[in-house]
Amino acid sequence: MSRFHSSVSRRDFMKALGITGAGIGTAAVASATFNDIDGMITSGAAPKRPWWVKEADKATVEYDWSQIERFDARKVMNSPMGPPQWVSTEEWARVQKIAADNQADWIKAGKPGYTLRDHALYKGAMGGEGSPGVTNYSWLGPQKSPTPEKLGTTPWQGTPEENTAMLRTALRFFGAADIGILELDENVRKLVYTYPRVAPYKRYEFEEVDKGYEDDEKWVIPSKKKLYVVTIISQSSIDGYTTTPSWMQRAASDNTVRLNAGILAATQEFLRTLGYQAMAGHERNALGPAPAFAALSGLGELCRNTQVLTPDYGLMIRAVRLITDLPLAPTKPIDAGIWRFCHDCAKCSEACVSQAIPHDKEPSWDVPGGWNNPGKKVWYVNGVKCQSTREMLTRDCGLCMTACVYTKKDYAGIHNIVKSTISTTGLFNGFFKNMDDQFGYGTEFGPDHNPLQGDFNEGAEDFWVKNMPQFGVNSMIGLKNR
Repeated sequence: MSRFHSSVSRRDFMKALGITGAGIGTAAVASATFNDIDGMITSGAAPKRPWWVKEADKATVEYDWSQIERFDARKVMNSPMGPPQWVSTEEWARVQKIAADNQADWIKAGKPGYTLRDHALYKGAMGGEGSPGVTNYSWLGPQKSPTPEKLGTTPWQGTPEENTAMLRTALRFFGAADIGILELDENVRKLVYTYPRVAPYKRYEFEEVDKGYEDDEKWVIPSKKKLYVVTIISQSSIDGYTTTPSWMQRAASDNTVRLNAGILAATQEFLRTLGYQAMAGHERNALGPAPAFAALSGLGELCRNTQVLTPDYGLMIRAVRLITDLPLAPTKPIDAGIWRFCHDCAKCSEACVSQAIPHDKEPSWDVPGGWNNPGKKVWYVNGVKCQSTREMLTRDCGLCMTACVYTKKDYAGIHNIVKSTISTTGLFNGFFKNMDDQFGYGTEFGPDHNPLQGDFNEGAEDFWVKNMPQFGVNSMIGLKNR
């Protein structure tokens, strides 16, 4: 149940803040009008957003394409090849032993969030990832659906706007929350990894061919056609995340990963039958960095912990992406005041057990380690600290995501009033952060209070008596504000 119920109107709230009449946060939502049937058909090409989310020409984070180069994902700390590059063999062996001991000890002791049934939920949510018979990530998809040629017809033809509206509807039907679209131009190509995070470590190559393919050494992206990157976000369970530190939090994340594998496969088959290709990579973090693709295509804004924070779902998402030759209409970046708000908040930094997320007021261009790709002015996370602590907490954490002011179910109308105010002025950012603390949102855990110090989330057991919605999420979020 939400801790904060309110019958305060938007106007009364603005009056209390002393900004009524200042033109801030009081815009009315205009109903959509269409001049003809084509306008109605293509209206779904642009995502329908709350009135307080503005389109922008550039993402709100500063970046410099001239400094960005294609990155080898084998360098990141959550790659099996990452730790040996940045941590001594002895230190990583120590971290892994602590993790193994913690897992055994916490299960045996029945620690809250780390009981046998909690572990079973986490393993079940993974769904046997990588096992025969389980829907898995793949470069070209199952390739079982018929092509237009086999059906005796020609490929689907529509305008980019019509195709985008069609694809968004199909993805929502398959289970996704939203999509963002980028043209794969010379700059966006720089975001495509050279090598993936996990095996098989084949190279991503651009070749002057008509069709993408793979062989024993490479995954090939065709260069002869105009291509688009489709970033797909799906919700994770806030009920799972708010039990963190726990295996239910990990289950909430991996449940979305498992569902995303099916969504991608369904989309690849959908596009195949329309007569188009969809290249999606072989694992959950394939092709390139999700936060970059998501922020540039308007699904959210980059935030302090270097993830993408969405206006509707907060950080409760997992993202996947695919490359297609279906003509699409790119979606623009957004400005909802999120990046600006992060300058004044830092709740994620306060909750970070390893203190890997900077507390500084201002972001920086300075890159702290080779596990990062330069070219953006952000709060670079110390990947060694983060991944080492996640490992010792038996493979995951999620406290930065749970602590976020945007991690809310939004049942109380006051939350959208707060977000609409944040989008238009930064004057009240500190006030909203403090009010979030006062109302008990976020998490009580942090560097001095966590399972590594013997402190567990006693409320984690409540997860098992909740009236859980399907997949642990409210699928109406993202629609009710339109």
